[in-house]
Amino acid sequence: MSEAISDSIGTFADLVAAGTATPGGGSVAAYSGLLAASLGQMMCNLTIGKAKYVDVEPRVQEIKAELQRWARRLRELIAEDAASFEGVLIAYRQPKDTEEQKADRKRQIDIATRGAVDIPLQTARAALEVLKLLADVSKVGNPNALPDVTVGSRLAETGVKGAHYNIAINLKTLADRAAAEDIERQTGELISETERLAAEIESIMLKQMEK
Repeated sequence: MSEAISDSIGTFADLVAAGTATPGGGSVAAYSGLLAASLGQMMCNLTIGKAKYVDVEPRVQEIKAELQRWARRLRELIAEDAASFEGVLIAYRQPKDTEEQKADRKRQIDIATRGAVDIPLQTARAALEVLKLLADVSKVGNPNALPDVTVGSRLAETGVKGAHYNIAINLKTLADRAAAEDIERQTGELISETERLAAEIESIMLKQMEK
């Protein structure tokens, strides 16, 4: 079993470790959210079909389906984040010998930068949605999986905060300063909600350990 698990990891970690600009922290943030969704599904699967949890099974089934949906989106965002940053690099490589080229390059950089903000913002929102579902299932699911869901909550938190780091660095060069301030406000709210939910899930797990 251990060898099978090792073989299933794939090459993503190696791609991250390589001396290339992508995939980087933004893609890893999305992957963290994906793993969080997987741990939530684990608790769902350890709950569904057990007589002890028959009363909550309909809700757990719903949570599982929602986690699967967000997992699919986060899997897409892993690649989309890398592509968005590559777009920024391409924009910066545009010629700037003439005034016309400079203006076109500036326009392309701003478009690419907005994409490099929008994609991690989607990652942060998706990871938070996963965290909300983990909070729901932690209250009704099989408590034997509470440590797993708690790990998932911290992975979701990493997804939100990791995405924010990429948003923040790109907001510095975004031409639309009003939009930049609004996005910074939004991400601040996402982080506050994330920290609250992650702490709530950990508290549930610690109380279970005291029983």
